[in-house]
Amino acid sequence: MMKPGKLVAITTMMSSLLLFFIILAAAAAGSTTEEAGADNKNDLIVQSLFRFPASQLGPEFEQLLNLWYDDWLYTTTNENGTAIITPDPSGKQHALRSVSTPATTLFRRQCYGATPIKSPQFTNLYNNLEQRRKDIEFQYIKDPKEEMTMLHTMVKRFYPAFLPADGHGGDSAVTHMHKKKVMSTVDTIHAKTELPLDYDSPSTLAFQTSKLSSPDTDVDDDSPTQSWSWRPAGVFSNRGMSNFMRWRLIFYKSMRTGFQKELSKVTPGFKFSYGRPSGMYWYPPGAVREWHSNYLDLIGNTKEKTDNNQKIFASQMWRMYFVRTVRDEEFDGLLQNFGVSGNSDDVDDHSAMHIIPGEDEGITLDVLQKAGARPLTKEEKQRQWKDVFAEDYSNSTAANEDVNSGEEGTLDRNSVWRLPDKNGYVTFFRLPKLYHCIVSENVHRYSLGFAFSDEEVQALLRLAKVDFDVTSGNEGNDKIADEL
Repeated sequence: MMKPGKLVAITTMMSSLLLFFIILAAAAAGSTTEEAGADNKNDLIVQSLFRFPASQLGPEFEQLLNLWYDDWLYTTTNENGTAIITPDPSGKQHALRSVSTPATTLFRRQCYGATPIKSPQFTNLYNNLEQRRKDIEFQYIKDPKEEMTMLHTMVKRFYPAFLPADGHGGDSAVTHMHKKKVMSTVDTIHAKTELPLDYDSPSTLAFQTSKLSSPDTDVDDDSPTQSWSWRPAGVFSNRGMSNFMRWRLIFYKSMRTGFQKELSKVTPGFKFSYGRPSGMYWYPPGAVREWHSNYLDLIGNTKEKTDNNQKIFASQMWRMYFVRTVRDEEFDGLLQNFGVSGNSDDVDDHSAMHIIPGEDEGITLDVLQKAGARPLTKEEKQRQWKDVFAEDYSNSTAANEDVNSGEEGTLDRNSVWRLPDKNGYVTFFRLPKLYHCIVSENVHRYSLGFAFSDEEVQALLRLAKVDFDVTSGNEGNDKIADEL
């Protein structure tokens, strides 16, 4: 006889998958009407990057954000009606330790250099890491803890291949790599702090917080604990939470009420086709999402590919992220002990999206500057080798070399550009040619992601009164299809 706990887990997984297919079916049913209402579905946006205050999307978008605030972050509001996000205490201690692990430190520091395009070897490594991650995720493992452990095991085995060839070859490079020692006095925010012996083991890193629920009714209680999973290299996300798909369906339907009505006022006849929330992330100080291009997001699960699903994934070539940044009194205290001053009101440009223009023709100097991007500063370039979270990477030769980064007034397409986070802004970027990574230095960074088609983004930009150019899309669509 099957155990009750296992039956509940299987039932929950099947319910989540069923909700996912309901979303796809609802999208497919509404797509014909939407396409008929678009001005010209063959016109593609020329630019590949936009950023502006979320308030430009109107109060209806703010109402959507309230679903996120209330159901996931359990926020309070201040006198101005602004949602106050408090970092979940059950996850903070784990976060501040795990960002100093060798793998997280390596990928965080590589975000300050154009590592993915230095050689075909690194390009293949980052693409392979993305592929291995997707292979595990598409197994739809019913136990989220097991999935997280598998992901961390894969990253721990794989990350030494990313170590630079700097004279610390073989196993010695792995041993040397920024490893925070137990009872260490190394000059970091963890100096003289005792860490568990297994703090960087996959089973320890696969940390989860969860909102308690009754195993009999599967109904959430009133516990204020946020629901997160710690994912490699170093970021909390919603992945694996039992009620995520249910929340996602509610959010999906809410997008198609008042917000869709406002969009139809500037784009007559507009209706969302496959537009959806794509993910929720919490980057504590020191957290990172390594260099990636999301190229597999336009393909989906290759092992269970259908024509309709393939059409949906391929059409969602745009990502939009809404970002909130929050200071942390406890972490600011650690910084002050380390000799770094912190301002509780200073929340901008302490986390960022780094990008490499590469072969994306929609990224120009004008596009970067209008979005608020800039070249890395001298101090930021040095973060390839040292930061407050782990011991320095002792390679004096490399540390004195100039880091490949753009200069004011010029655009080196193989350089790193920083798009500093601004609290309450949204960022749009197009897949799949843009290599990007996320780093958080001194703040907790919360982001809510969306996947949209080009037609949907055009309507969103019109609503926000953001200028953009379009060109005939037949060639562009065919080219993307060939690349995938």
